[in-house]
Amino acid sequence: MNARREKSKPQKPQLNSQLEMMEQKKPVMVNTWIENLGKYLLDISKFVTTGVVIASLFKDMDDSKTIYIIGTVVAVSTLIVGLVLTNKKKRKED
Repeated sequence: MNARREKSKPQKPQLNSQLEMMEQKKPVMVNTWIENLGKYLLDISKFVTTGVVIASLFKDMDDSKTIYIIGTVVAVSTLIVGLVLTNKKKRKED
């Protein structure tokens, strides 16, 4: 019976080291998600810009100024948020 207890003792440090490794990987996963969200927002900015330009070329719209203003605001805002989220220089300092 004592032999079984002695065999189980080395497993506890292994479990603790595995838990510590998992805790260390969490910030990396969060950074990956944030960076991917930033890339997604950059793509949205490109698509909105392209959509507004292409739509204006193919069709003469009645409220073209409104569409240009809304498209520009959405494109610029998603661009700025995407650039902030993908800023690697800031994360290296943390």
